[in-house]
Amino acid sequence: MALQPIMRRTAQGAAALMVFLGSTLADAQVGFNAPPGFIPPRLHPQGTQLETKELGVGVYALLSGRPGVDNSGFVVGERGVLVVDAHINGAMARQIQDAVRRVTPKPILYVVNTNYHGDHTFGNYAFPPETRIVAHRRTAERMRAFEHEKEFLLATVDGDTAVFADVELRLPDTIFDDRLTLDLGGRVVEVHHFGSGNTPGDSVVYVPEARVAWTGNLVVGEGTIPPIFEGGTGAYLVTIARLAGTIDAKTIVPGHGFLTSSATLGRYLRYLSDLIGAVRDAVASGRSLEATLAAMPVWERYSPPGDAVPPAVSAFLAGLHRLNIQRTYADLAK
Repeated sequence: MALQPIMRRTAQGAAALMVFLGSTLADAQVGFNAPPGFIPPRLHPQGTQLETKELGVGVYALLSGRPGVDNSGFVVGERGVLVVDAHINGAMARQIQDAVRRVTPKPILYVVNTNYHGDHTFGNYAFPPETRIVAHRRTAERMRAFEHEKEFLLATVDGDTAVFADVELRLPDTIFDDRLTLDLGGRVVEVHHFGSGNTPGDSVVYVPEARVAWTGNLVVGEGTIPPIFEGGTGAYLVTIARLAGTIDAKTIVPGHGFLTSSATLGRYLRYLSDLIGAVRDAVASGRSLEATLAAMPVWERYSPPGDAVPPAVSAFLAGLHRLNIQRTYADLAK
């Protein structure tokens, strides 16, 4: 297999990760400051087209043409359709519905929100009233801070208030805790909560028949490392292990970036395990947080090789790794 195409996809995926994670880092709930040189988030949907890609019979990914802007997708059964994530506003939500209509006239029965972030939920209101919005309990709770989320997301769309001008809060109709099975008629879709990771209510949508999973922000894509912000490193590790042990996904559609596979789950598990071990050793030996950050433990195993990615991408991933070290150190030093 040629190395160059793989590394090019890795670079693109990492660049997409840079774009959307800046918003998470800036959130007051996280308690971290973005590292120097961190690239601002760019979630502005202007000019974004969602490409429809068939992944199996009746199973479709909707892939953003602009790195950083959200992906979506939908599943078609005999009775109707399930959509994954509602996007950032009404215009993008209607683009999702247009994509569905090009495939089927069947009603959209469900929209599943994979997390509470506005770029995944603000489009809820633009779906038909009879469509049921589905979310994890903790996602539904966080969605109530609607005005705060709008204000916060302004920075990710260059301060353009027009992006959210017509957005209205629409909360979930169906709330679940651990697992929910939705029968679309001849096709079953599973919605799982394996634990906290990027957000407290991260959800995974899985179609067993097609072995396709949508992971929202929990798994971002090829060549990346997990963003440990709203959960602890140990919790993230357990969550990914549960995901890997429960579903057999051939294809993963991340919330942002490019299609990936279950191989990314293995990378995440190794990274989180290695990070915990290295930071635990640092804490046990009395090394300070500053010294631990300077040492950049395990980074040589997960940094992009050589000149495979642009310097800005390497710098971002290194900054993300430092934040992960900081969060892990805080957990283990308690």
